[in-house]
Amino acid sequence: MNIRHAGVFIVIWGSLFLGLLLSLIKLPAEADVFSPNYVVCVLLYWVIVVPEKVNVGIGWFTGLIFDFLLGATLGIHAAAFAFMSWIVASQFKNIRYYSLIQKTIVVGAVNCLGQFLLFWVEHIFGVVTVDYQVFWSCLSTMLLWPLVYLVLTLVYEAVTPKSALELYDY
Repeated sequence: MNIRHAGVFIVIWGSLFLGLLLSLIKLPAEADVFSPNYVVCVLLYWVIVVPEKVNVGIGWFTGLIFDFLLGATLGIHAAAFAFMSWIVASQFKNIRYYSLIQKTIVVGAVNCLGQFLLFWVEHIFGVVTVDYQVFWSCLSTMLLWPLVYLVLTLVYEAVTPKSALELYDY
């Protein structure tokens, strides 16, 4: 593993770890329903930008860690994160050429699908909590996405200096 690959490895896992930590921070009760899903933003960014390094398996593993940290039923978030990663990874060649606004809409829609999957799996396990306020979290995640995208792009380009054309060529 050369220096460049080690730097990308550290940036990917460091940002996922930071997203996990930010997701554990609880806001006041009035604002907690608007808390964005930081892990999903970071995970979907890496699936779009480097799908050969971050894919469904990494999404599943990150969700498993998230389940462990939250004390949730083991595998619920893992299934949702793997599902969201799969949707984005299966369409990454198309998504990576979208504009930032289009990517924002895709991330918002995928996050809503992931939240629906979480509700469905909780329903299967009998832990039914019908809370329509979760869609406020989807909206705030969608609004946070452009900032996460721009910051992580700057960090990624600092670690792997390439021209913009090389970054998206295959």
